[in-house]
Formats: sequence, C-alpha cells, structure tokens
Amino acid sequence: MNRQTKNNKFFKLIAAIFFILLTLQSCGPDLQKSYIHLQNGIDLVFQAQHQQAIVELDKALKYNPESFEAYYYRGAAKRNSGDMEGAYDDFQQAVEINPLYAEPYFALALLYEYRNDKDMACYFYLKAEELGMLNITDYTRWCK
Repeated sequence: MNRQTKNNKFFKLIAAIFFILLTLQSCGPDLQKSYIHLQNGIDLVFQAQHQQAIVELDKALKYNPESFEAYYYRGAAKRNSGDMEGAYDDFQQAVEINPLYAEPYFALALLYEYRNDKDMACYFYLKAEELGMLNITDYTRWCK
C-alpha cells in the first residue's frame, strides 16, 4: 500500500468521525435556543399574549424537552387561555421533571380548587409550602 492510499484512508476516517460527531451534536438538546424561546414565552405570558406564549414555549421544549420551566409557563398560558386539561398536563410534567419546583404544585392546587376538590387542592398547597413557597398561608390555613 503506497503512502497516498494510506493518507486517503486516514482523511476518510477523519471525515467520517467528524460527520458522526456533528450528527450526534445536532441530536441533543440546544439549551441556548431553548432559553431564548423560554424567555420570550415568559415575557408573552406576562403580557397576556397566551397563544403566542404557547408557540414560543413549544419551541423551547423542542430544543430542550426537559425544561420544567417551559412546561410550567406553558401550563400557565394554557390555564389563562381556558385549557384547564392542557394546563394540568403541563404542570404535572413540570413536577415530574423537577419535583422540587414549588410553582407547579401551587398551580395544580389552584386547578383542583377550581374543580372544587379541596382535598387535592390542600395536598398541592401544602406541598408548595413545604418546598418553600412564601405567602401561601391564606391558602393552607384551612388545610391544616
């Protein structure tokens, strides 16, 4: 085998490795893009532009399916748009990803209170309080 053949094989191997690494990198989450869409979505929630917020938060989740904050804020946008079941699913997903995140527990409590299920509402209010949510005693005083 001559030197040029060895060099060609070497460069083909390097090109193949580079292609594989590039492919693997593009398959994982893109946290930077997710963060940009998350921030845009949060801003839109606070501006009461809920449908646009959902679109942005969907994009955030596309780039990072483990973003518990994107699920929480998308749930808030859905709740504010009247989609209570969608909101419930998103808040539940936020809790599954990060069980120490107090806000979705509080949001779930509000949904259960809306359904007139005081026992479940209390469960989630108390969980939010246990996780450090402040100024929640007006909600939990009748639960204890």
